[in-house]
Amino acid sequence: MSKKKRNLRLYIVGAAFVLISMILWGRLVQVQVFGRAHYGKLATKQGNVKKEIPAVRGGIFDRAGRPLALSIRSCSISINPKQIEHSDKVVDVLAKSLSMSKRDIRKKIRSGKSFVWIKRQCSLTKDVQRQLQSIPGVGVQREADRVYPYGCTAAKIVGFIGHDSKGMAGIEAAFDADLRGEAGWEIVQRDGANRSRGYHTYASQKPRNGKHVFLTIDARLQEIAEMELEAAVKKTKARAGTVVLMHCKTGEILAIAEYPSARSRSGKSLADSLWTIRSISCVFEPGSTFKLVTAAALLETKKVRSFDIFDGEEGRADMDVAVISDAHPFEKITFRDGFVQSSNIVMAKAVLRLKPLEFMKFVRMFGFGAESGIELFGESPGQVAPVEEWSKRTQITMAFGQEIAVTPLQLVNAFAAVANDGVLPMPRIVRAVADESTGETKETEMVELRRVISKNTARKLREYCRAVVTEGTGAAAGLEYLSVAGKTGTAQKASPNGGYLRRKFISSFVGFVPAENPEIVCLVSIDEPNFENRFGGVSAAPVFARISEAIAGSSHIFDDELTTTHLGVDESDGQWFEAPNFIRLNREAAMERARMFDLNLLCKGDGNEVIAQDPDPGVAMDRDEVLRVYLSSSSSKSKSRKAPDLRGLSLRAAKRRAAEFGLKCDIVGSGFVSKQKPSPGVVSKNGVIRVYCKSTIKKNGTG
Repeated sequence: MSKKKRNLRLYIVGAAFVLISMILWGRLVQVQVFGRAHYGKLATKQGNVKKEIPAVRGGIFDRAGRPLALSIRSCSISINPKQIEHSDKVVDVLAKSLSMSKRDIRKKIRSGKSFVWIKRQCSLTKDVQRQLQSIPGVGVQREADRVYPYGCTAAKIVGFIGHDSKGMAGIEAAFDADLRGEAGWEIVQRDGANRSRGYHTYASQKPRNGKHVFLTIDARLQEIAEMELEAAVKKTKARAGTVVLMHCKTGEILAIAEYPSARSRSGKSLADSLWTIRSISCVFEPGSTFKLVTAAALLETKKVRSFDIFDGEEGRADMDVAVISDAHPFEKITFRDGFVQSSNIVMAKAVLRLKPLEFMKFVRMFGFGAESGIELFGESPGQVAPVEEWSKRTQITMAFGQEIAVTPLQLVNAFAAVANDGVLPMPRIVRAVADESTGETKETEMVELRRVISKNTARKLREYCRAVVTEGTGAAAGLEYLSVAGKTGTAQKASPNGGYLRRKFISSFVGFVPAENPEIVCLVSIDEPNFENRFGGVSAAPVFARISEAIAGSSHIFDDELTTTHLGVDESDGQWFEAPNFIRLNREAAMERARMFDLNLLCKGDGNEVIAQDPDPGVAMDRDEVLRVYLSSSSSKSKSRKAPDLRGLSLRAAKRRAAEFGLKCDIVGSGFVSKQKPSPGVVSKNGVIRVYCKSTIKKNGTG
């Protein structure tokens, strides 16, 4: 090869080298100088990952601060099978740390997916978390697990959340924005293989935890209502049942029990039908309980007086547009007695003294046909046809609760208005929303919607309702030591195709206690009881009595009434009188009250609070008789005493027996003790024995 050709080749190679070098240097200048910011961002993005730190969801508590829903820290473990290097070692570590079978873990590793959950919401120590985080291909996500300390008590009210911690039902859904809080974040470095080797946090922002929601619900009363309702539904072989318990002066909901209800928050129990709160969402024809509204309209407008006489026509009246019948035949009967004995004929004839618009005004004033404003999703306004759509028989049949559909909440609120001297309260189920981080608490205010009737009319209606229990169809709702007032209802079930279903009824009782100065109003509704239990006075009224009796034994609500109730004791000789109430007084106050009544008082126990007495409050006693009070023990040993056997004892006897041992009773139900926790002979670590009672009340009534 000539020298000239060799030089040409060298020139070409050199030129190519120079050109390539220039291109590389140009690219280097472009990346390092002109594209520095852009490529810096790409490097940061590839090397660091922003991870979300979930906020702890706020808790849900009852009116006494008992936790109904809480969130606890948990971890969820995931894997990226493509990044796992030593699968056998990884399987061993995961199986040991998560208490899982190696077979299940291997199956997930071999799935071929780029992301697989191994286990959700498990509790791991910090050492185990750090160990798993150091394994390539294994991810540890910190989450908050939701727990419900009272199980399925008040399950429909509390609701549940989905896997994304979003509220799906009840308060969890209605107050999701407050409960969720705001998630935080942290930036963690990853290596060139896109793996995070432990947590090297470069920046972070703490999450803002959710707010706490405090309900008006009382967990103890909720348990009582649920237990008594379930027993009644099973006893009467009914399709379903509902109990709504409300404080009549404030509108606070104390309990909403429904049967059947969800038994758990997983699987098939998440069906929509089990989580629908029927007390606010489903409507029914109220039957005779609606006669309260009819009577209120007639008395308020002075279209009738209590002792106006009506012809009962021996239980069957042809009113041209409809034939009206009564369960019990009457001839001449007063308006007041027509209400007490639940006469459809009396109400049908009396309501014709009102113009349709006058009657409709009171129906609307009592809240029917409109949402109540309770803080839950899915409330129904009910069904009230406008006057212009009424048939010739509508006003007559609406007078005794047909051709109108209401929710249980609307009905119990109407009775609350009568109990509250004629003022309709707004039902509420939330007392406050508290932000733990700021210490701010937003309380919900009591709202009086409007006056619907005068105090005088309300007083008359309470007297009517009291007579329903003492001499009418609601006798089974009566109690020995508490004055009860209310109204029974026996409504035929409407057919979807028009008319009414044969032998299908909704039996109900709505009442308030105490009758003279009401504190609570309670609705009990039994859907499709067997035919012999179809009357509200037979199936629903006894449930009301058992719930009221259990409330008296397990709460402070009726303490004043138990002290002052008159039992008709003959005091002509000056020796007999009613035992005062010493329950929950301290020792000094008890001694002072004994001196005031000139009583011989014997204190048993070394504590400072009266937890039981003998005789009980309101029981007739001789002035020379010794009244024994049992004081809670103040010694630390008292909280680890063995529980006595309370089974088979009456509620009062059980409380006294427990008090002799320096222990308190936490009561569920009413009547006689059927079981207890702890069992007899087992140490009570907190000084409390939970007793479960069953009632033996047996009374009859129709209406």
